[in-house]
Amino acid sequence: MTTTLDNDGFIDYAAFGVSPENLRSLRALSGIWRAAVLKVADDYGANAAFEEFCQRSLELPQMINDVAWQQRWTQAWYKLSGRGFELADMFGFFNRAIACAEADLFGEQLQVSRVQLDLFAILRRSVVAAISCAIELGEEAHRSGVGLPGELSAMRTFRQLAENGRGAAVLSASMVNRRALSHLTAGELQSLPVLLADRLAALLRPQDKVFVGHEGEWLLLLPEVQSAAQPVLAASQIRRAFGHPLVLLSGRGVSLDVAIGAAMSPEHGDDAEEIIRAARLARASLQSSNEAFAMYEPRMQEDWQRRHQLAEELREALRKDRLTMYLQPQVDVETECCPGAELLLRWQRANGEWVPPPLIVEMIEEYGWRDQFTDWLIRTALRMGVELAAAGVDVRLSLNLTAGDLLDTDLPELVAQCLETWRLPAERFTFELTESAMMVDRERGLSVMSKLRDMGIRLALDDFGTGYSSLSYLATLPLNEIKIDRSFVVGMTSSAENLRIVRTIIDLTHDLGMISLAEGVEEVGERDQLLALGCDRIQGYFYGKPMPFSDFVAWYRARQA
Repeated sequence: MTTTLDNDGFIDYAAFGVSPENLRSLRALSGIWRAAVLKVADDYGANAAFEEFCQRSLELPQMINDVAWQQRWTQAWYKLSGRGFELADMFGFFNRAIACAEADLFGEQLQVSRVQLDLFAILRRSVVAAISCAIELGEEAHRSGVGLPGELSAMRTFRQLAENGRGAAVLSASMVNRRALSHLTAGELQSLPVLLADRLAALLRPQDKVFVGHEGEWLLLLPEVQSAAQPVLAASQIRRAFGHPLVLLSGRGVSLDVAIGAAMSPEHGDDAEEIIRAARLARASLQSSNEAFAMYEPRMQEDWQRRHQLAEELREALRKDRLTMYLQPQVDVETECCPGAELLLRWQRANGEWVPPPLIVEMIEEYGWRDQFTDWLIRTALRMGVELAAAGVDVRLSLNLTAGDLLDTDLPELVAQCLETWRLPAERFTFELTESAMMVDRERGLSVMSKLRDMGIRLALDDFGTGYSSLSYLATLPLNEIKIDRSFVVGMTSSAENLRIVRTIIDLTHDLGMISLAEGVEEVGERDQLLALGCDRIQGYFYGKPMPFSDFVAWYRARQA
């Protein structure tokens, strides 16, 4: 049973038999619950963390189904837990509050209505669901899977150092390589955390501590740090050590990508939660750079807040279908007719700002919304296919898939269901895949590709020549089309080397029975050269920029005329 949800809710009350209607009914207990919580809270003394947690808990009957409140309540619990408020204390606090509310409501009544009993049963189950969620997300001191101390243990250790007046630094270290890890056996994956912990501990001082953080993350606590030079040195040693493959018990070596953020106390915060969050923000800042280490700076909090706000808007845009797709023509070089168009993602925020598509996709992957986005993407593509056919526009539509999509064994079934719903032939659609996506898990990706191809979906290899392809590998893929990257097209008219590359790709494509399509064509000289080389189709500003649906229909009709 899980008590957390990935999408619309933060706490899964349904797992405890509580429906949304049940949660709304708890508002009837607001006044009684508030009085009971305040009465019980008097016995726990006063401190800022407890007052924040108590304030969040007072709102429970009215706000319990609000995702933002659930997040604030859980964060308040983490902060309080870091100051020594144990899980047993939490259960005791809520049990006493519920008992107090029952006593205030029922008093000496000999008979109690069924509605009132049901309300308190719902309240109890809801509280247990929330506490269970806090336990899962907090990863109580020891993880049962690997037996290593977790984040709450790190917070307690930090609190003890602070109480003794000892400064400390925290490193948030991420060590992942999803492409490499996908090839490990179950036994190798199970042994990996312990091996990583041992190697990290060997690189640190005896008094330093290693804790398990979030997925793929390690929290390193360095006591008695006097200057930034010490965490910088520790990070440098870790990066240097992991510059060599980690040897598993099986003898296999696996290379890991290392990113480390650091924060210090008291410079960057006074409590464990602040310091850990600061170290994570420093690590998160590395996503937009080629660096492997960063020390926390106050501006990172502002950057994170902007990104968090953007993520909230993106989440809302996904839920309310506010993303859109533009169409860019794909033109036959010889006939200059338009047999196809690529669908390109676009999103304009409420303030009028257009968000770069790569950033949209990056955030979708980061926040775990890929499944929701892919579902929207495919349904939108099919809906546009129907609307284009109704407008008399006969084109094949291309859309881009991610590495995650290519590994999703449920994707072919989703596509088949959508095609049946919209009553469209699969041959009207082309899925574009990058070379790097195909390299993540070749066997699994090839299985998904073959199923799509068997359905009639056409497959294209995007940005050919910029990744990892070998000729022998290329010949084994069920592809219909190869897209020549713009970087070769741009340099083709001025570089003999680029011209040879483009000619080779076109000849190879034809030898394999595929269609060649050049991207980013903007000049007449580029078009003429591609025509002379025998390229089949071109895409770029020379014929048309990405355009909204109505503009594309008008462009197509004008070209046909």
